[in-house]
Amino acid sequence: MGEENEFLGEILSGIGEADVITIFFPLLRRALVVDTRHDLEAGPMVQVDRQARSMEERIASIEKMRPQFGRVRAILGIPWVHSVKRLQEEGIADCLFRRLLAANMSPYEAQATVDRAIDQLWRYEQMAFARMIQGTGFATLWTAKR
Repeated sequence: MGEENEFLGEILSGIGEADVITIFFPLLRRALVVDTRHDLEAGPMVQVDRQARSMEERIASIEKMRPQFGRVRAILGIPWVHSVKRLQEEGIADCLFRRLLAANMSPYEAQATVDRAIDQLWRYEQMAFARMIQGTGFATLWTAKR
């Protein structure tokens, strides 16, 4: 449990330092992307997106989407193989909320934004579980003898 707590501590401290945070969910093939860069015209961005093939691809897509901010200087990539609920239980969603506050987002908007993203991820998780149960898009390791 010590390594897991250490990993969680690194995640929480990294969220406070990175300009861009991407938490990718390999089982869902999705990523939560948070770009905290902002100016007087554009605030921070939070979105659920398809999972990128590499960090270079993720950086390129963010820079293309938000060219007014130039190159991404600091990005934190977090692989998350646990449930969306655990993301909340471990305090990561709350840490993202605080990071958005630090990027001049209002408390109401920051909370609503994080809640929307978590809800969207939860829906993807539910769809993935349903596909898993139905066997849609999954192959078995062995077949039952009849």
